[in-house]
Amino acid sequence: MTESSAATAAGFYTALNQVLAGEVGPMLDLWSHEDDVSYMSPFGELLRGWEPIQASWVAQADARLGGEVHAEDLHVVEGDVLAFAVGFERGEVQVDGRPRPVDIRATSLYRREAGLWLMVGHHTDPLG
Repeated sequence: MTESSAATAAGFYTALNQVLAGEVGPMLDLWSHEDDVSYMSPFGELLRGWEPIQASWVAQADARLGGEVHAEDLHVVEGDVLAFAVGFERGEVQVDGRPRPVDIRATSLYRREAGLWLMVGHHTDPLG
């Protein structure tokens, strides 16, 4: 039995908060390691392929921003092989020791690989 894409989508936010605390492993495990993955981060970069995406998450974990981000109004649609989640990412992180609000519109794409739902795309747009 495989985990649902909705559980994997919710797990992304657990992994994201671990990145904020400096632990990157769960985030790296959540992603497909194939060359067709993409990540449009809230920093404005568009990354394609596993290696640059992995490096981005490692750098984010190394920054140890702290704080917490959670999903709001997360809507997940699952097909046989692909699934997507849309919603908002809200919370707060620390930048240069000061709290900064997080208010982001996000879309995540997942693909079933070897019975697991793995992220193949994440697109974020800061609001405001």
